[in-house]
Order: sequence, then structure tokens, then C-alpha cells
Amino acid sequence: MFVFTGSFAQKGGLIYYLKNSGKQLSTKDRADYSMVVLPPDTSIDKNLYVVYEYYPNGKIRLLTNSKTRDINLLYDGGYIAYYPNGKKKGTGSFKDGKPVGHEVNYFPNGKLYYTSNYGADGKVTYGECRDSTGKVLAENGNGSMVLLDEHFAGIIAEGKIDSGKEDGIWHLKKDDSIAVENEYNNGNLIYSKNTYKSGKIAFTKVEENPGSTGGMDAFIRFLAKNIRYPIEAIKNGTQGKVIVSFICGIDGKLTDIYVARGIGDGCDEEAVRVIKLFPSWKPGYVHGKPVNVAYSVPIGFATN
Repeated sequence: MFVFTGSFAQKGGLIYYLKNSGKQLSTKDRADYSMVVLPPDTSIDKNLYVVYEYYPNGKIRLLTNSKTRDINLLYDGGYIAYYPNGKKKGTGSFKDGKPVGHEVNYFPNGKLYYTSNYGADGKVTYGECRDSTGKVLAENGNGSMVLLDEHFAGIIAEGKIDSGKEDGIWHLKKDDSIAVENEYNNGNLIYSKNTYKSGKIAFTKVEENPGSTGGMDAFIRFLAKNIRYPIEAIKNGTQGKVIVSFICGIDGKLTDIYVARGIGDGCDEEAVRVIKLFPSWKPGYVHGKPVNVAYSVPIGFATN
């Protein structure tokens, strides 16, 4: 729903009230910020809408442009972001909704945090990194990167950079239950290892992926032979892909099988049943040794 108010409405502008999650609200009472979209400034660019975001305290949150004016904005052009205290949070650019080029980030106290550069392929390289006191951690693309959570209360990623690219072992934190270890070589991810709170370890990126001993063709033939289309799904015309996730162990056995994304009407349960029937796979490998690998496969259901 579009909300028109005051002087912005007179200028053909739109106001959206939003939560940080992106959920749109009808009033500003519970909003984390408001977004104002104004018509293009024809003296600058007749095709780009002008976007302002504001904190509840009235201070500006973001200033940028967009190719569209609906709730799903397609950001384009330069931007400046601010903290609630009014200090600059970061500067950079968007192209068709994606960050491009040089980006500079700051701490809430105004000191430089880190700089990065987004290539045309979406890959990020890093330039500088400081701590909140101004201590140099990395410069000219070499040194250590330490990336903090949005409240600057904990580290979410840290590791070495060489010529701007991740290099060696990086440690990341997905949430309170998963710690991640990545190994990079010249910015290329070699492996990614998840350590769960329970102590279980599983890789999500390996040098050699696990797979069916007879290859994917054998796996597809097995699925086609053993899947039974649920009667309820046929009756309701339910079709699509069920994403089943599991861990392929060092012995090739599939464990911890669950539905990552389902379509219902019995298809989810059928997909899990068939995966459980499948013989052992070849395990995945890192540095020549078999490892546990977290893996997902799509299983299709079609009525025709």
C-alpha cells in the first residue's frame, strides 16, 4: 500500500514505513525507518527517482537514487548512509540494485572502518581496515580484515588479505550455533567448514564434491524408478521442486536428512523417503582426505 502524506504527496512523492527486516507497515508508529521517494530531479537525471530514508529521530539514514519508485527499489547511482547520531556510515555506488566500485565504511565515532571495491562480477576486494581507535589492521590491500556485526559487538568475519583478496584461513560466524572456517587462495574459496554447537563438523564447499557412485545419471534414474507421486499431490495438482538437505559422511552414508524447502501434499515426505533408500555416495574430499559434507539436492514432482 502506498502512503501519501503532506508536502511529499503534493510533489508526487511516496512515503513508506518499514522495519529493518524490510517489512512494510501502514503507519510510522512501529517503523524502524521511513523511506521517501521523490520524482526525478530533471536537472541531474530525468530517469532516477530521489530516495531519502529517515530514522525515527528524524535524522537522515540514506540518500541515494532508484530506477523505480515501488517498495522494491532498484538503487542506482551514488549513496551516502548515516548513523542515528548523524555521523557518516558509508559511501559508495549502486548499479541496477547492486553495489559497484569503491565503498568506504566508518565507525559510529566517525573514524574509518574499512574500504572495499565491488567488481563487475560482484566479487569484493578490500583496501584498508582499522579498529575503532584508528589502529591500522590492513592497508593497500594487505594485512588483516576484521568485520563486525551491525552493533559492533562481535566479530562476524576475520582473516588475512593479500592484494585485496581473501587469503589463507578465515573465521566467520553465521549465528550462535554455527562457526565457519573458510580457506582461500588468491580470493578463491577452497573449502568451507561448519562447526555446529553440538560439535558436529560438516563442509559446505570442498575441493571434490560428494556424489552418487554411478554419477548423477544413476542418481536421476534411481529417483525416477522409486518416487511415488503422492495421491494428495496429484489430486491438488501440486508440483515443483523439493530441496532435500543432508550430510554425506566420510563413509559416504547420508545422514541428518531434512527438507530445506518443500511443496507439501506429501511430496516432502516422499522426497525424504527416497533419499533414505539411496545407497551410499562417494564422500567429498579436502586436501586428499574424505570429510563430512553438507549437501542439497532438488527432487522434482510434475503431474505431466
